[in-house]
Amino acid sequence: MAGTIETHPEENSNWRRHKNACPFYRERWFPCNDVAGEPMYQVFCLKGTPPETTEEQEKCFRSKSCCWRQARHKKQAQQEAAKEPVTAARAASH
Repeated sequence: MAGTIETHPEENSNWRRHKNACPFYRERWFPCNDVAGEPMYQVFCLKGTPPETTEEQEKCFRSKSCCWRQARHKKQAQQEAAKEPVTAARAASH
């Protein structure tokens, strides 16, 4: 039962935003769980990329304004774009 999602987290008030986490990060707590068998909470990502490790979850917590994965891809794209003009300029000078 704890592993099923019957209503999308974006539409269900039982799924809450973590105030210091990514805007797409949602969690649902189980206050009456059986510590031996059921989880204390579930995590859901509205982007479809939930954290799979504790390190990834920490990144979700440190990324309050956007998805850390999107930010990483954007930064990589900017770095690659910054390299291209330098390469083109070098080719033109040879």
